[in-house]
Amino acid sequence: MFKNILVPVDGSEDSLNAAKAAVTIREKFGGKMTLLHVIAKRPEADPDKDKREISIKKIETLRAEGYKVLEKAIQSLGKDSVEIEAVLSWGNPADIILEEAEDKGYDLIVMGSRGLGAIRGMLLGSVSEKVSKSIKCPVMMVKEL
Repeated sequence: MFKNILVPVDGSEDSLNAAKAAVTIREKFGGKMTLLHVIAKRPEADPDKDKREISIKKIETLRAEGYKVLEKAIQSLGKDSVEIEAVLSWGNPADIILEEAEDKGYDLIVMGSRGLGAIRGMLLGSVSEKVSKSIKCPVMMVKEL
């Protein structure tokens, strides 16, 4: 039934729990699973320094932080993580998740009900809420396990 599962991760406990839940689903139905981390920050330029140099360093830092989030999620899953694809992207998290899901034809999105931006989510509408209201495939929201 669920042969292609997308799991957005942001390093929060809810997103790690979502990844663990997705592994259980994948084990039951087979198929593949993709972890997606979206870097939402934009590199800020320091007006006193060369903007290009600052941007390159900031981009490298954000990219390294993004890979750490993906690696933490993979490590939390244990031995089955070998068969899991990891994708790092930039942009608005909800928009990127929706684009990824549409482009790759996922059967299921498993995501944490709350990410790291809980206060911002209350003010602007959470990523999980926007995704669940805008996507055609099923979305499973995971809280604390």
